[in-house]
Amino acid sequence: MNRVSIPFILLAGIASLLTSCAMFEQPAEPRGGERAVAILMDAQVTAIDYETREVSLRGPFGNIVTLTAGDHIERFENIAVDDIVATTYIASLVGELREPTEEEIANPWVEIDGAATATPESEPGAIVGRMIRAVCSIEGMNRLTGSVTVLDSRGKYHVISDVDPEEMEGVTLGDTIVLTYSEAMAITLEKR
Repeated sequence: MNRVSIPFILLAGIASLLTSCAMFEQPAEPRGGERAVAILMDAQVTAIDYETREVSLRGPFGNIVTLTAGDHIERFENIAVDDIVATTYIASLVGELREPTEEEIANPWVEIDGAATATPESEPGAIVGRMIRAVCSIEGMNRLTGSVTVLDSRGKYHVISDVDPEEMEGVTLGDTIVLTYSEAMAITLEKR
């Protein structure tokens, strides 16, 4: 069984990826909030198909997720069943209660994907990430449970939990909120 760690270079790559994706116009004095989370966890490779490049990972609670490694992932053949991989998942959400800009009205849903791989000198690894900017309307609020329901331009509802009730003061149903969501995951394989 192989043990995996995430070198600093890949974590720096995640920050670089998210920074390079931050090309959205920011108007002055928006009202809103932000939150971020970083989760570190080990997963075991339970199945791998080198032809289709699908990898199944079992998480710490027994859940299995199947991912497809893109062609940009080099040295894919170094991964094997029973390898232990350490993953870092980073996500952030920023909400701005304001009127959208002209560009945001023209493009109310923008998604940017990015990826990077480890250098040939380091252990095999990769990061993938995406950033979404969405113009949404507030469709529901519950100050007791601290949840806000928003509707995006594609007609999909999203529930945001753990919202401080004070942040809901003065907000009414139908108000516009511009959400910027970013996420990235890093996985590396370190042979021991």
